[in-house]
Amino acid sequence: MSYAADTLYTPENLPSKLVFVRHAQTYANVNRVWHGHTDTELTDTGHLQASQLGQNFHHYMQPDVIIASPLLRTRLTAQAIADAHQLPVSLDPRLMEFHLGDWENTSFDDLQGKMAVAARLRDEPDFTPPNGESQNMVRQRMVEAVEEIIQEHAGAKVAIVSHGVAIAVTLAHYLANDTTQWLNYNMSNTGIAELCLATRSLPSFNITSHLLETEAK
Repeated sequence: MSYAADTLYTPENLPSKLVFVRHAQTYANVNRVWHGHTDTELTDTGHLQASQLGQNFHHYMQPDVIIASPLLRTRLTAQAIADAHQLPVSLDPRLMEFHLGDWENTSFDDLQGKMAVAARLRDEPDFTPPNGESQNMVRQRMVEAVEEIIQEHAGAKVAIVSHGVAIAVTLAHYLANDTTQWLNYNMSNTGIAELCLATRSLPSFNITSHLLETEAK
């Protein structure tokens, strides 16, 4: 199933608020290696970030629904929000990070220096690493998940906890109809972005004011 980027949305058939949250800091973030579907633990800083996100999320949103990628880093981040609001977390594997297949756990420096891989990952929507995914494959599953979520939760306040590139590809789809623009939508760890589908806009982007004592990296 595919969704056209020019789909018309009306406020009455949309969530009253739809936000994306990037997971807290991981060891892969610190070490600058690509972990897409690779499961990775939060750092001590990441656990603190998740705690601060949960404790302060009510200043930004009182969620009715929390949906997350099933990877550990997103589950822990989502659970911090859920615990503060006494809500369950629903898991959806379509919200997982961009999977690089055989190139998982490769450093960013190596990706930039090897066969212009970084440029191809950025600029070619159908470029697929060995046993991995393309931008278009990530867009397909992410947008499919988002469309189902908005149809099932009209009028609700929905928080989607996912991953940096997966969120960026999704925002580039809805806002620019061009996934190669994903670098324009990079978010910090535990960054919050609100997407308004009725106006195709970002009322807020990469909000990290909840991080009181630690930097989002």
